Amino acid sequence: MDNLILIVDDDEQTLILLRQVLKPFGMEILQANDGQQAIDLLEQHTPSIMLLDMLMPHVPGIEVLEYVAQTPRLDKMYITIISAHKMFAYKDQVTRADNYLVKPIRPKDIREVIQAALDRQLAS
Repeated sequence: MDNLILIVDDDEQTLILLRQVLKPFGMEILQANDGQQAIDLLEQHTPSIMLLDMLMPHVPGIEVLEYVAQTPRLDKMYITIISAHKMFAYKDQVTRADNYLVKPIRPKDIREVIQAALDRQLAS
């Protein structure tokens, strides 16, 4: 796994917040504004962590998760789902997520998710 975090969201304010909170962790940050961009980046890189919005135009997050499920080299990637909807429509279909955050997300929540991901990597 590379020392990378992939953040995927179509909301620019969320991306700004994520970059600000993630910067102190010292990992390289890749960014995608939709699911297709995320898949394109995943074809080229192997992030250790992905923060993924589910409801995006063009290619939704569920299709990104399907790509991840079909790509063995991404098996150990820590995935956190981000959604603006508490009653997340795909929740029953998402078996590959490690964590789940509901927007609006707080910096404290993001830090906790990233720390959990890093702790899991250290333990393996």
